[in-house]
Amino acid sequence: MFLQCRQYLIDKLTEAGVRPPVVTSQKRLRTSQDSHIGAVLFESETYARSGQKRRYQTESGDQQRRRKVFDRELTFDVVIGEYEQEKAEEIVERFISLLDRGLYIDGNYVYLEVEEADWVDQDDSILKAKIAVQVTIKFVGGVYRDTKLYDADKLGLDIQVERSVPGKE
Repeated sequence: MFLQCRQYLIDKLTEAGVRPPVVTSQKRLRTSQDSHIGAVLFESETYARSGQKRRYQTESGDQQRRRKVFDRELTFDVVIGEYEQEKAEEIVERFISLLDRGLYIDGNYVYLEVEEADWVDQDDSILKAKIAVQVTIKFVGGVYRDTKLYDADKLGLDIQVERSVPGKE
């Protein structure tokens, strides 16, 4: 999920007008001498237990139960640096408008949320750009475990269920 989310953001940055290559490490961002720059930096990843269950049918027709074992959140900082404020604002607006509500990764839908944007002047930035924008983006997905379900009738099994109520026999 990490690689797909990062590549998605890199593709959208390039499509919005940031010149390649897009920087993916803090060290390369600090040492960059370019005033026109784009970066996708990993910030954090969190996990939380989940017990969500869902039944679904595969393309081959098999019934399966998908259990969401963990909720998984990835957070990235997207940095756009430009020499002119108007150009930076234009790229940021185009980038935000290109983002989808989410994307499919290995058949699972991952939600995308834009959390905040911080504008930084040349005096407050480590970049050579006159103006920089840092947009925080969060991807919300999960870690899943699938279990195949079998139909007893199709397998030819004769299963009978006895229902007894305690105290009434």
